[in-house]
Amino acid sequence: MAQSSRILEIGALRVEDGEVVAQLDQVLDPEEPVPGWITRLTGIEPQETTGQPVFAQLMPQLQPLMEGAVFVAHNVNFDYGFFVEEFRRTGQRFAMDKLCTVRLSRGLYPQERSHKLDEVIRRGGYRVARRHRAYDDAEVLHKFYHDSLEHFGADHFYSLADCLLTAA
Repeated sequence: MAQSSRILEIGALRVEDGEVVAQLDQVLDPEEPVPGWITRLTGIEPQETTGQPVFAQLMPQLQPLMEGAVFVAHNVNFDYGFFVEEFRRTGQRFAMDKLCTVRLSRGLYPQERSHKLDEVIRRGGYRVARRHRAYDDAEVLHKFYHDSLEHFGADHFYSLADCLLTAA
């Protein structure tokens, strides 16, 4: 899917020592029509992309945000693949260590049947204003990460996270 589609929105938090030190919440011009099913899922209307930057224009903001960081996402390989493809289109290589919060949830909560983001939200009692929006989902994952670290303790949490970390 990443090879035939473009990134429509970027929502990113840079977290250092548990604190958000930088963030990015940006709708992009995907340089292609926004499919109706994407509008129904995200609420992003095609006209909202008009006049927005294209991915390549955002790269100067992205690079310091991502430098030396871990790419954390729910079903990380899905989102990561889009970044690999967008960087490839600009003639650059994208490589970051990555951590999948689906796998993290499975490891921390093996008794739970589902580890979909909606279930993580329900289980954590998180409030999300705009579900399926990049920044809002990133905020939820930050809360899940922080709450799980606090609940399970640093030794257990980081031991599992280190096992799940995939090097670039």
